[in-house]
Amino acid sequence: MNKLLKSMLATTVFVSAAAFASQGYAAEKMKLGLSMPTLNTPFFTVLVNAATDEAKAVGGEVVQTTNANRDASQQVTDFRNLISAGANVILAGVVDRAAIKPALDYAKSRKVPVVIVDDKPAAGEVYAVVRADNLEMGARAAEALTAAMGDKKGTVLQITGALTTTNGRNRKDGFDKAFKKDSDAKIIEQTANWDGPTSANVALTVMSGNPDVAGIYLATDTLYYDPVSSALKSRSRLVPAGQSGHIAMVAIDGGSGALKAIREGFLDATISQPVVDYAKHGVDYLNAALDGESMKEGPTDHSSTVVKDGAYFVDELPSPIITKANVDDKTLWGNAK
Repeated sequence: MNKLLKSMLATTVFVSAAAFASQGYAAEKMKLGLSMPTLNTPFFTVLVNAATDEAKAVGGEVVQTTNANRDASQQVTDFRNLISAGANVILAGVVDRAAIKPALDYAKSRKVPVVIVDDKPAAGEVYAVVRADNLEMGARAAEALTAAMGDKKGTVLQITGALTTTNGRNRKDGFDKAFKKDSDAKIIEQTANWDGPTSANVALTVMSGNPDVAGIYLATDTLYYDPVSSALKSRSRLVPAGQSGHIAMVAIDGGSGALKAIREGFLDATISQPVVDYAKHGVDYLNAALDGESMKEGPTDHSSTVVKDGAYFVDELPSPIITKANVDDKTLWGNAK
């Protein structure tokens, strides 16, 4: 092959690659593996659907979606299966922050970038973490509960998530700091460890010994609202806002059940997780990883800030508050069809 032809071919390859990248596609086609802790909640089904859509939008495809069924050891196996199926990037929600390390180590050994959503691992390397600012979510929940209670006096029941998890601690700490700044109401704090039946038992026990409960904060509506509302109903304490006996109630997550409860007046507000954005920006980061780009701290182009949290680059996404005023917003993940 003569020098002129070689030069022309090299130029063509360079221009084609540049054009490919300029359209938002990585130089290497994305083959996305999705490792989910469970697929039995709307949160993760919406996440999978949104990630699939975004992968297609950047010119890639989903090669496989796995369901660990809340089994940490199964998730390690799932990572291996995804990579065997051809995944060159993985988007994952974590079953256990510590137990995920062998999976991350294996992905690193195979040079497969990983983005974790919703929580950050305790160890192991990932390209990025995409999550909400859970301290801020807790603080906004406190402000919403204070507003919903108004001049009403009484005890506040806080049902936390597992305090062994980052999200559980942050949602509690953010709430405590903000609520105590604006109110002197007594707080009864009980953990339900992200378990619905436990949250119902907590509500029944606390309500029995504290008839003056005037406000309730749920660290998760997707897991706690239905059991807790059933417990309140069994005691004739589930009353809509505006009627005598209403217990102000605020939560975090923004699932479809919570949005229905807001429409009915039983739940005053919830702080919505940006689930669709977890998927969109998580996939976009994986696309950048395929392009050889490095993560860096600072403001993003989607109204958030990437911070360095220990060894991890964390994109902390904003979380909208949902009330009756905006509960029908079609962009909310709880309204996804």
